[in-house]
Amino acid sequence: MLKYKLYQDNRKTAQNKGYWYARPHVNHTYDLNELAEHMANHNSPYSLGVIQGVLTDMLRCIKELVEDGNAVKLSNLAIFSLGFRSTGAPSVKMYDAGKNIKSFRLRARATGDYTPQALKQRVKVRQYDEYKVSTDEPETEPTEP
Repeated sequence: MLKYKLYQDNRKTAQNKGYWYARPHVNHTYDLNELAEHMANHNSPYSLGVIQGVLTDMLRCIKELVEDGNAVKLSNLAIFSLGFRSTGAPSVKMYDAGKNIKSFRLRARATGDYTPQALKQRVKVRQYDEYKVSTDEPETEPTEP
């Protein structure tokens, strides 16, 4: 079950200042070793070390492939590729990739069981912690930056 926390948008420039929104609550972030251990504990015939090795090699290969301009699809999860932000130039001759490409990012596009439509049908949510608001007080607590 996915848990969420509520926060109030109190930014001075917010269009809907004072409105309440939900953010997903992350219970724990698993690193590669913890993921391998989790997988090994699911009655896998493979040892923790074998799983760690395969995952480490998989990550190295995904990085290599996407840095070469390829997309890598992990079925029912995501398609990984690189993207970047760039600024324009007044002409083709004036475009300089070193200057006009400002930043890179790893993109992950949901696929299969992880498309927004599939997740909306499957994932259940519940509030991580309850906010108690007295009827005598305005709803302004808690706030989160």
